[in-house]
Amino acid sequence: MIHVGCKDKIKSGKADILEEGKSDSAMSNVGEWLGPLGNFRNGRSLEKDWRQDWFNNEPNLLWKREIGVGAASVSCFGGLVYCVGNKNNKEVVQCLDANTNKILWEYSYPCDIDKRMFEGGSASSPVIDVERGSLYILSHEGELRSLDLDKGKELWKVSYQNELKGIRPNWGYASSPLLCDDKLIIVPGGDGSGVVALDPDSGEKIWSTGKDRPGYSSPVQINNGNGKDVMIFNEYGLSIFNSLRGEQLARVRWDTDHGVNATLPLYISGHVFVCSGYGKGGGMFKFNQSKLDLIYEVKEAVCQFQSPIALGGFLYLVIGDNSTKAKLACMRLDNGAIAWTERLSGNRGNVITADGKLIVVSERGEVLLCEASEKGFTEHGRFQAVGGRCWAPPALADSKLFIRNNSGRLVCYDLKK
Repeated sequence: MIHVGCKDKIKSGKADILEEGKSDSAMSNVGEWLGPLGNFRNGRSLEKDWRQDWFNNEPNLLWKREIGVGAASVSCFGGLVYCVGNKNNKEVVQCLDANTNKILWEYSYPCDIDKRMFEGGSASSPVIDVERGSLYILSHEGELRSLDLDKGKELWKVSYQNELKGIRPNWGYASSPLLCDDKLIIVPGGDGSGVVALDPDSGEKIWSTGKDRPGYSSPVQINNGNGKDVMIFNEYGLSIFNSLRGEQLARVRWDTDHGVNATLPLYISGHVFVCSGYGKGGGMFKFNQSKLDLIYEVKEAVCQFQSPIALGGFLYLVIGDNSTKAKLACMRLDNGAIAWTERLSGNRGNVITADGKLIVVSERGEVLLCEASEKGFTEHGRFQAVGGRCWAPPALADSKLFIRNNSGRLVCYDLKK
């Protein structure tokens, strides 16, 4: 059921919300997927020249590789793929040729696999810094490393727990750092280190603030022309900071069982949508300079760690958590009404979008293609990509689809026409 409040604010914001998704300014460039859910952490890509009729032309498996246990997605740039997995209690970072599957370099460091209610390993996706030629990698123990993008050489290392006095969350650090305003925004958590900005060249601290414990979500930059505001979704709830000095602009409580907030918040034309699992659901907030006003809640939008995407005035999300079977859903952004749902295998799944289509990966490794349309579920084919349990979002670059399971198998499917 939907609980709606502040009806006057819905009316004033309705047109703006419905316009979201018509601009290409916040979409991953063709051939790039620079971090979790792409360049802008919203699951949207500019890729167009790829096969979209899977009923008659199922995608071909280009290659597969065992990269190590974990739930971190891959990142892509310049025809290369960057991935991380745990092998024999070592975290292994690899750079692969996207066409041939050849390992170009490999870097490893000691890190316990720590199964912690799932297979274990890293859950933080690599982040590519094109300008500096760097790759940022975070272990579940809170060791952040900057590696040379071309050779895999370690440039610097910072410990969230030892140096920044962070507090590791129960299921380990899962947040990916964010490049914003020439700063690396991270969330170690704890007194004075709720949010921290580092110098991406040296790893030195620029500022730190707050005392909230970390969640499992990653910081997201607000695409509002300012370029300096960042959304943080942690154990306490949703906060918005200005990255220049670490000034907190707004903050609101979003309380869940076990303190788990793990999805990425979505900024939509002056509004922010968040959602969580454990029966909590989702909520739309209006960002009013110094406060976040709740517009409506959607109890059906139960998303444990799978992040929603916004497109053309609608939200597409995979509903599901430990106690809820997975469903792909389409939701109106202006009032939170669910337009349609479609059952998926497992309890969770992930969705990304390109060229008006949704690419959905179920928890059990089945991939389906459908229209991004509020009119209903229109399928264009599906196939079984990989076995096991899949928690990491897929990546799309150069008409190649990358999917990995928690046990460590990474597969690449060729979508070229």
